[in-house]
Amino acid sequence: MHLSECYRLLGVPRNATLDDIKVAYRRLARKYHPDVNQNDPTATDKFRLVQEAYKMLKDSDTEDLTKDLFAKKSATNAARSPSTPPPPPPKATVPSKPQPHPKIKIEVKQVNNQVDPINSDPELKLKLDMLRRVQDLLKQKKYVVAIAVVEGMSERFPNSPEVIHWKAVTYHRWSSELILAGKLREAEIYLNKALNTDPKNRELSFEVKRDLERVQKLKNV
Repeated sequence: MHLSECYRLLGVPRNATLDDIKVAYRRLARKYHPDVNQNDPTATDKFRLVQEAYKMLKDSDTEDLTKDLFAKKSATNAARSPSTPPPPPPKATVPSKPQPHPKIKIEVKQVNNQVDPINSDPELKLKLDMLRRVQDLLKQKKYVVAIAVVEGMSERFPNSPEVIHWKAVTYHRWSSELILAGKLREAEIYLNKALNTDPKNRELSFEVKRDLERVQKLKNV
């Protein structure tokens, strides 16, 4: 249905306002309502046409009003902001030749399962446990027992640097106790054992030699 026909059905001019259209619609709706014209078989069709005409004119009026408001707003914004030139047209691009995909080199590395060396080697675990025992015995000042343990370890692990180190330390600790007890002869024996056990240990060698000099001075007193 064209708008011109809608105006004709409602009996209003083309320049009619929305209020005029509403008044005409209400008048015709009451006139052609099916409940009022039960004896007129064409009343239902006429009522439907009036409804459609009113709906189209109302929607058209709303659309025109929206366009008008949008046009006014655009004109206001254009007046406030300086005109900007339109963006240049996009440059034509020449399709480039397809490049071959770079070859991807995939390296497959073997992953070695890490194994706990202590738990996997019973001998190493035994050595570490015995070294901890020696350290505990030294803290408890049980030097004779510590010497017995570390000497047994040196027979089982003769080339172990850790065992050699703690064997020399144990001899030196025991010699210090002997010096305090006045047993200078025995102290000198264990000082020499400490020096001969780990001669590459400079710090320990310095302390042992210092204690040997101390023993000699005490002997000469």
